[in-house]
Amino acid sequence: MSTFKVNIPAGPIWNQEDANVKAPKVAAAHEGKWTGQWNTVVDSQMSVIEVELPVKQDGSNSYKTTVIAGPLWSNEEAQQVGPAIAASYGATFTGQWNTIVEGKMSVIEIEYKF
Repeated sequence: MSTFKVNIPAGPIWNQEDANVKAPKVAAAHEGKWTGQWNTVVDSQMSVIEVELPVKQDGSNSYKTTVIAGPLWSNEEAQQVGPAIAASYGATFTGQWNTIVEGKMSVIEIEYKF
């Protein structure tokens, strides 16, 4: 299985002991594995952890949810950008979308496999 590594925001992490508690849970929430690497990017406010993720999520279980997608102006635009937005969450785009604040924000439906 192919994998890749990304940094994921994890809120403030104060030291290695704190990282050992928080980072594995954050990684698991993204269906990944913590590599053991982390660093603070904004003092007392934000740290990132390095997570290894599979290129393709699979499994016999699935979960659908919506995520914000910025303003989408048409179904054509949603179908064009939806797969990339879903991929950024480690999911697939179902093709469904909705505007939640006219001219400001839309959501797309994504599906996780695990």
